Amino acid sequence: MAGSDRFEKLTLAQVARWLDLHPLEIARMLGTADGGLPADLRFTEQDVDRLRDMSGVETWWSAELPVHDPIRGRALARSLAAYIVGRAEGGDWSSRADNLFRGLEPADQWVVRRAVNSLIVEGALVSISRASGLHVRLGNDGVEILQALADGTNVPESMEALWS
Repeated sequence: MAGSDRFEKLTLAQVARWLDLHPLEIARMLGTADGGLPADLRFTEQDVDRLRDMSGVETWWSAELPVHDPIRGRALARSLAAYIVGRAEGGDWSSRADNLFRGLEPADQWVVRRAVNSLIVEGALVSISRASGLHVRLGNDGVEILQALADGTNVPESMEALWS
């Protein structure tokens, strides 16, 4: 947040850009939450923090991938699997679907989105709709499939097309 933004309230569109969400998604969440939408549709930094917590927005990716692989697409897919396994304590895990690629460059987002779709086809992940947006959770053998992908011991064939 820029220094001048700290003294002015943000608009719905500015909050949406900051959180990388659609403005209607924010309005829907706040419309069903305690306190609702501000009458003037202007938001304080505390409102944005509350909205981030309500929506479950997280940025997982940094410049350094946790899994090194000579093929960038495979490194991204394996890193995604490692991130999920690291968060899936005990096998009960779900997250906003867009958290899985938030923070990546567009080309890398495309690869990770395709990897998520492949993991859904493989049964490692299941997509679910919630009031706060599209989420994914672990499938029946999700932890095992994702751990094997992260280790590089078993890369699903459906993913091979992402980098071949």
